Amino acid sequence: MKRLLIAIVLTMVCVTTSYAEEDTAITAQENNTVTMGDLVGKTILYTWRTGPFKGASHILLIVDPNTMRLSIESGMKMTDPKTIRFDVVQVSDQVVYITWRSEEYAQTVVMTFNFKTNMIYEVAVTEKANYLSQGPFILKN
Repeated sequence: MKRLLIAIVLTMVCVTTSYAEEDTAITAQENNTVTMGDLVGKTILYTWRTGPFKGASHILLIVDPNTMRLSIESGMKMTDPKTIRFDVVQVSDQVVYITWRSEEYAQTVVMTFNFKTNMIYEVAVTEKANYLSQGPFILKN
């Protein structure tokens, strides 16, 4: 009986310690703020899961807090990297909007990066249509 009581107490201590460590890790992750300044020099790789360009893969290099180099690596129309100036809105600690106007395609683009879920969402608006896309991304150094 004494051994059973000791086993139960040890199990409760181990389980409590395990949950405490998990809560600490989640809290630390949630308090992480990602800004465009943090992303300078980093590359974002993404592939659309939905939308008109489903399956197309892109590489986006953040040059400075308002400039990126964007290239389409696979899909219907591959392109050479283009330098794009954009505006930024920091929506929350881990969500950033960037937007720019593409004169080449006569469209306005808004991209939402959710660094908590590693998902990217894009709305491209032309005179005649709105294109919605989403997919996962990977952040590389």
